[in-house]
Amino acid sequence: MRLMRITPILLALTSFTVYANDYPTLERVDSVLTCMAKHGGQTVENLYSCSCKIDVIASQVPFDLWDEARTFKAYKRMPGEKGGLFRDSDRADEVIPVLEAADKEGEKRCFVGVSHKAAEKVSVAK
Repeated sequence: MRLMRITPILLALTSFTVYANDYPTLERVDSVLTCMAKHGGQTVENLYSCSCKIDVIASQVPFDLWDEARTFKAYKRMPGEKGGLFRDSDRADEVIPVLEAADKEGEKRCFVGVSHKAAEKVSVAK
C-alpha cells in the first residue's frame, strides 16, 4: 500500500530529471551534422565524437540558453545596425562564454577532431 503511494512520485521525479535539459532531436541532429562537416565529413568516428559532444553540451547548458547563445553568435557577424543589436548586447556577453566553455569541454572530452589512430599513438607512447 505504501509503495503504491510512492511509485507515482518517483516516476514523476524520474521523468522530470530525464527531460530537464533535453534538446529537440532536430537541434541535436543539426549540431552533429554541422560538427561532422566541420571536422572532415561523415565518418563513424566523427558521428561518435560529435554526438558525444552535443550530449556533453546538453548536460551543462539548458536548451533555451544554448539556443539564445547560438543566435547571438550567428547574427553578431551581420553588418550594419542590425548586427549591432547582437554585437553590442550585454546578454550576448553573458551567454556566449557559457556556450563556448561547454563547447570546448565537449570537444575535449569527446576527442572531436582527433583521429582515434592518433589518440592511440599518444596513449601508447606514454
